[in-house]
Amino acid sequence: MRSFLTRVLPVAAALALLCGPAVTAAPAATADRTALSIPDKPGLYQRVLTRPDTRLLTLPGGAAAPGPALPALSVLYVFDRRAVQGKDWIEVGAAADAAQGWIAAAQAIDWRQTLTLAFTRTSNRDPALFFRDHDRLTHLLEAEDLVPQVDRLRAEVKTGRFPTDFPVIAKEPDTYIDPNEQFYLLPILAFEPVYLQSGHETMLLKVAAVTLQAGEQDLLGTDTAAKPTPKPARQPNAKPADKTAASRPAGYRAGVVFVIDSTTSMGPYIDRTRTAVRRIYDKLRGSTLGERLSFGLVAFRDNVEAAPGLEYVSRVAASLEDGRDPATFQSKVAGVKEATVSSKGFNEDAYAGIQDALERIDWSGFDARYIVLITDAGARDANDPLGRTGLSAERLRLLAQEKDQSGGGGKIAIAVLHLLTREGRQTHEGATRQYRELSRWGDAGDLYFPVEGGAVEAFGTQVDTLADALLRQLESAASGRLIEVPEGPKVDPVERKTALVGRAMQLAYLGRETGSRAPRLIEAWVTDRDLIDPTQKTLEVRVMLTKNQLSNLQETLEAILAAGERTHMNAKDFFDQLRGAAAALARDPDKVSQVQVKRLADVGLVGAWLDGLPYTSQIMNLTPERWLARSYAEQQEVLDVIDEKIRLYRKVHDETDRWINLAPAAPPGEAVTTLPLDSLP
Repeated sequence: MRSFLTRVLPVAAALALLCGPAVTAAPAATADRTALSIPDKPGLYQRVLTRPDTRLLTLPGGAAAPGPALPALSVLYVFDRRAVQGKDWIEVGAAADAAQGWIAAAQAIDWRQTLTLAFTRTSNRDPALFFRDHDRLTHLLEAEDLVPQVDRLRAEVKTGRFPTDFPVIAKEPDTYIDPNEQFYLLPILAFEPVYLQSGHETMLLKVAAVTLQAGEQDLLGTDTAAKPTPKPARQPNAKPADKTAASRPAGYRAGVVFVIDSTTSMGPYIDRTRTAVRRIYDKLRGSTLGERLSFGLVAFRDNVEAAPGLEYVSRVAASLEDGRDPATFQSKVAGVKEATVSSKGFNEDAYAGIQDALERIDWSGFDARYIVLITDAGARDANDPLGRTGLSAERLRLLAQEKDQSGGGGKIAIAVLHLLTREGRQTHEGATRQYRELSRWGDAGDLYFPVEGGAVEAFGTQVDTLADALLRQLESAASGRLIEVPEGPKVDPVERKTALVGRAMQLAYLGRETGSRAPRLIEAWVTDRDLIDPTQKTLEVRVMLTKNQLSNLQETLEAILAAGERTHMNAKDFFDQLRGAAAALARDPDKVSQVQVKRLADVGLVGAWLDGLPYTSQIMNLTPERWLARSYAEQQEVLDVIDEKIRLYRKVHDETDRWINLAPAAPPGEAVTTLPLDSLP
């Protein structure tokens, strides 16, 4: 009897797996053809994923094309389907306008919605388990003794030896892999919502993934042969079995950029921040850790047209490169002073400072990445005419966590030290909502830390606690230990939450350094929440889309926004305008009279994108009746959200490093990226 042992999914090497030379060696593409559309979804093409050892043929049942087999989970468009001599065949190509050859239908997996999964950060939860079949997973979720059963499964997985009929066939890697840094696919083949006895809802997901072949050494140091054998020597890129091995890769570096309000009354806090940084630099003087921690500083004020004496909206006072040398950093930030004139209103343009920290600071080479916002005011939001960014807290957070940073490293965490001064009490409630949303981060919840009363002494304690926590994390990582998350009622929330984030960033770093290899395909079932603690998300659903598709989505939203802005004084005309926009996007003006727009999603490809997804959009499902039932302010809120999505798509479109070509022969418009499901309109 063969033993099924823990197999680690190939996230670190998936790009090499997907981007092999096979498509390059295919026959010359047949131009001037278009891939088949999904039935009832014009504009969305049929795609398939390949199984291992799939070969491209010149004709159905004919000779194989020169070159090696296609990489497992290659993503191909479908141009034709035929039955020849009792077997089904599919004509495929790497691009939607060029067929390249035929593959056996049995070697293809239909991928209808191009949905894929990404692991959430693993700082404070157990790895996800992948089950052999749907029924075993559902029976487990319905079991009265769920907790002891799951505990037994996890214990047996750790042993590396279990029976042939063991329900678990794979597990999540122990180290986190950022999908924007190292592109990988866990395509969703089917999904089913399930309501748990706890009252939570979880999603059962059928996924495809590649694992190690039998007999190979997997990344946990276990062997997948049928009988026990001595473990071979660990491969150079393999991860040690324990979590404290000193042989882990060295070089973990942290970058911290303070984004500080420099308007009137902020002088004492600016000085105290400088003192905190100087204190850390003094601790690092002469230490080997000195080169592994760097600080930067961005100062922000507000709209200079409304108050010209403010001098600037936002400016980078010191970059992370400046912060590599304490003397350089201190000299750069010495000139940061509080403004001598007041801004218009109490809120300031904090989001402009965050945006500059994201886009004007070079984060490459830093593995732990933090932005620390310090302010006593609320932020100018997306619809504030005095705001520079036009972005909301949610969009800025998505940019921080989705922005591809070249040169290694991962997502950027945003922490907020909010000074609750008496002068700003009328803004506290709204600002708290903004900053909790801006600082949301996985299982840490949010990194929002209010300073009651805004006392400089209390603020200084918070800054010192934060800086000391980051220093301890750096020391742990440098010594090869996982960052510990302190627990208990007396633990400072600043220390605990930053440790959760730091541990997640360290695991991401280890995931980048260790890597994996793969060539076997499995199909398995998994839940998107932890089996025991359903409040913990283990997986997030993402949508894979091409650059062309993102452009189409953006174009559709721009047409909806333009119609809304033209008719904001007469809401009844809005859907009449949308009918013309829908016909124009269909590239057939003669059909204007035939187009029906019964909801916003009927414009362009949005409806086709959303229908059938495990996702409901209250905005795009708006009907004329629901639109007219909204007040003017509520209608404007809908248009503001659409405007934010457009801005987000523009930024993603322009980030060249995050786009991946799955086949060398594919044109630039077929490059792909993945976005979280909640970034759809």
